[in-house]
Amino acid sequence: MNHKLRLGPIAIFLVVVAIILTTLATLTLATTNADKVMAERFAAVTANRYELEAEGQQFLRDFDEKAAAGAVAEADRQTKIERGGYALEIRVSAPDANGDYRIEQWDLKKDWKADDPFTHIWKGAEE
Repeated sequence: MNHKLRLGPIAIFLVVVAIILTTLATLTLATTNADKVMAERFAAVTANRYELEAEGQQFLRDFDEKAAAGAVAEADRQTKIERGGYALEIRVSAPDANGDYRIEQWDLKKDWKADDPFTHIWKGAEE
C-alpha cells in the first residue's frame, strides 16, 4: 500500500499564518516605538512646565520677602521666564499697607507657528 502525503494545502496555510504573524509583530513593534517617542516628548514638556512653575513660585517667594520689607520697585512686580519654547508671564499688584498683594497675571504660553499648507498654491497673476 502506497500512501501519498499531500503537503500543498497545509504548507500554504502555514505560510499565510506565518506572514500574518510577522505583519502583526511588525505593527506591534512600530506602535510601541511610536508610543515611547510620544511618552518621551510628553515627559520633556511636563518637566519644562513644572520647572517654569517652580521658578514662578520662587519669583513670588522673593516678591513676598520684598513686600514684607517694603522694598518693592515697579520692575519687581512682573517677570517673564522662558524655557523650552514655553514662557511664563507673571504680574502682581503693588502691595498695600499690610504687604498684601494680588496675582494679576499668571500665564503659561507657548509660541506656536503652524505650517501654512497653502503657501505654495498659486495666487494668480501678480500685477
